[in-house]
Amino acid sequence: MATTHRRVAVALELESMYSHHNDVFAGVQHYAAEHPQWEYVIDEHPFHKQVKGMPSFHDYDGVIARATPELARRLKRRGVPLVNTWFQQARPGLPGVYTDYAQIGQDATEHLLERGFRHFGVIDTPGSKGFQLISNCFIEQVEQEGYRCLTYKCIMGKYSDSDYWASLIKGLNDWLDQLPRPIALLFMAPLMARVAANVCHSRNWHVPRDVAILCALEARVITENQHPQISVLDLSLERQGYEAAALLDRLMDGEPPPTKPILIPPKCVIARESTDYFAIDDEVVAEALQYIAAHLHQRLTVDQIAEEIAVSPRLLQIRFSRALGRSISEEIRRLRLEKAKRMLTEPDRQLKEIARESGFGTHNMMSKIFQRELGATPSAYRKKVLGEREK
Repeated sequence: MATTHRRVAVALELESMYSHHNDVFAGVQHYAAEHPQWEYVIDEHPFHKQVKGMPSFHDYDGVIARATPELARRLKRRGVPLVNTWFQQARPGLPGVYTDYAQIGQDATEHLLERGFRHFGVIDTPGSKGFQLISNCFIEQVEQEGYRCLTYKCIMGKYSDSDYWASLIKGLNDWLDQLPRPIALLFMAPLMARVAANVCHSRNWHVPRDVAILCALEARVITENQHPQISVLDLSLERQGYEAAALLDRLMDGEPPPTKPILIPPKCVIARESTDYFAIDDEVVAEALQYIAAHLHQRLTVDQIAEEIAVSPRLLQIRFSRALGRSISEEIRRLRLEKAKRMLTEPDRQLKEIARESGFGTHNMMSKIFQRELGATPSAYRKKVLGEREK
């Protein structure tokens, strides 16, 4: 790679209300810190027409941006490489690095199914291509499993408008009246997840026992400080910024742009209180599952689990088989395998660490289970999944 000095414009709307833009920017900063020849300038309108008498900031070698069509055309005319990070404006011929929104929908479904939920709803936000893709994939996955998913379309408005706010609360209440319980809800916007949690509380519905809440997008001041804390997906936004910078570097070296966008898979579900529940009718099995999920990294036996929830091992085995159609050991193995699969989508995670944290103990044992259940080693599985997501 060339080592000449490079001046890059970053146009990511860092002053907007969306804090995740700053996470993408952190990835760009990380890349720049590793490449001393890089100099970046925060410039929301690179190569825009100059104001007479003002100095020019237009001597950029490349641009990373939430690129509007106008900016893309302007840079193409000048021959300046551009990497887009705004999925809403993704289109053929425009190099881009985006969140893998389809995978978000699949991961959200898997997380909620693992907790035994069989009724689902999605609060959609029309107008966003990314959110629409999440919703569509979530609904498709739920229906493939044989369940229904009810949809509520939330039209975004001005939260300072009291009339809009009143109509929003009424619309949510009317929709909740139709829902069976327990139900798992997927939200796109953190604010809507917070509002729904408050509405459920006013109805004396318990979160997550009656309604589990999972949000596709993190907004820490809302999701972490809300009571109960709201589960979210870690979208690997810093990695998105890092990969966008790496792609721009290759384009500035003269490499041809990729034929398809680079898609960054979510890291994992950050499970908090709002989904900390197993929707199993049998309370003994639900309590056992809670214990297993919290202690997957430890050695688990039927006797130990039975002692923790104060039932006999034989009763636990019978109730478990009746409720889930599989043994306790099969469920423990399944949960460990799913946890390891999620962790393998994180490129920086070492295999020994994944084996330890998912409860397999050693890399060899994890490889043995992967070979038997999936027909591939953990390394091969990681290579295949990450390769598919970046095509």
